[in-house]
Amino acid sequence: MRVRLTSMRSWLLAAMLAAGILSLVGAYLAIERIQHDAETRTDRTKDDQIVRAIAGQVERGAGASQLEAMQRVLPYDRIVVFRGRRQVYVGPPVDADLEVAVVHSFVGGRVTLLDYHTPDRSIAKELTLVAAGSILFVIVAAFVATTMLTRLLKAPIDRAAVAADRVARGDFGVRLAELGPGEFDRLTRAFDSMASRLESGEEDQQRFLTDIAHEIATPVNAISGLTGALLDGTITADAERAEARVLLGSETARLGAVLDDLRRLTRLDRNELVAFAPVDLADIANRAAIRFRRAAQDGGIELSVRGPTTVIETDRSLTETVIDNLVSNALRYTPRGGRIEVRIGRRGAEAVLAVKDTGIGIPAEHIGRIFDRFYRVDAARDRHSGGGGLGLSLASQAANAIGARIEVDSEVGSGTEFRLVMPVGGRTSPALSEHDQRVR
Repeated sequence: MRVRLTSMRSWLLAAMLAAGILSLVGAYLAIERIQHDAETRTDRTKDDQIVRAIAGQVERGAGASQLEAMQRVLPYDRIVVFRGRRQVYVGPPVDADLEVAVVHSFVGGRVTLLDYHTPDRSIAKELTLVAAGSILFVIVAAFVATTMLTRLLKAPIDRAAVAADRVARGDFGVRLAELGPGEFDRLTRAFDSMASRLESGEEDQQRFLTDIAHEIATPVNAISGLTGALLDGTITADAERAEARVLLGSETARLGAVLDDLRRLTRLDRNELVAFAPVDLADIANRAAIRFRRAAQDGGIELSVRGPTTVIETDRSLTETVIDNLVSNALRYTPRGGRIEVRIGRRGAEAVLAVKDTGIGIPAEHIGRIFDRFYRVDAARDRHSGGGGLGLSLASQAANAIGARIEVDSEVGSGTEFRLVMPVGGRTSPALSEHDQRVR
């Protein structure tokens, strides 16, 4: 960047010099032309008066001696006198350029006055020198200004370049703060915001990798230990073997769920095609209730579905992904004896699929980040409950893929309500029936 600024200053100086030279040449030619035209008009007027006076003298009988006396008074002019067709007098030649020729006729003849260029000092050069001084002053002032501007810009640009290099090397803690002139404020804010987000993302990613390693290591270690115990005969009793088989199944399912979430996120990141088709939201809600019925019963939680049949154009698989993750999240944070209600409704031209629980709630300071892929409100509690920190992120991306959004209202100690809001336009079918399924 420094080389570019210096080069720009050199090119600017060269351009100004070229423009100054062209301006001087143009000014000189213009001044000279204007001066020549003014002198020509003045000489013509003067010469016209002189030739009239000479013609009057000739007409009154002036001879050669008188004409020679008049010629001596006009050293840069040449008098030529004709009577009839005969030239009776001609002044000596003048070694100069002819400027004006004026003719005046009288009875019996004519007088011609040839006015040659006089050696009067031209003001064109003086005016050009004045213009040259002014242009030179402007060029010097502009050069000084560009030099100062270059030095003023180089320092903050160098700082920004160094900071960018540090970020590129992975040092996301660097900040520009006060970069320089006020015009750099926007760059400073944008850079610091980018660095802050990168730093936060790096921390979240490290935490996520730690969590994923734990989520995968826990079932893998359990599976490895149980398998080794079964193979080496450490577990021999039928009851122990049966319990080992159950644990192997649950840990395998847990590992499969984590990997399945990762695969789904990868597919959503790749913007795979969404298959829109008529889907009944009530049917999706009821099927989700059936899938989570056993988990709700084991946790002592009342799970219910309420709402009309509502058919819209959407992707069934992605919509099920959203509702499954919302219900799973509600089960994870709702204590025994609590309630979870899944509701289907309308809000103007939008369909709403809501999941409301009476769980522990989400602190207000965490609401803005709960959909971040690597973010957890309470990492320890979530890990203990079996979550990998991907559910809400997966739900948010699935909602975006079908053109929907997720809204959330929560109060600590009272519960949380997530709403999947989907645009339906004119494609929503009228309500046909009421569903009120309770799973206890």
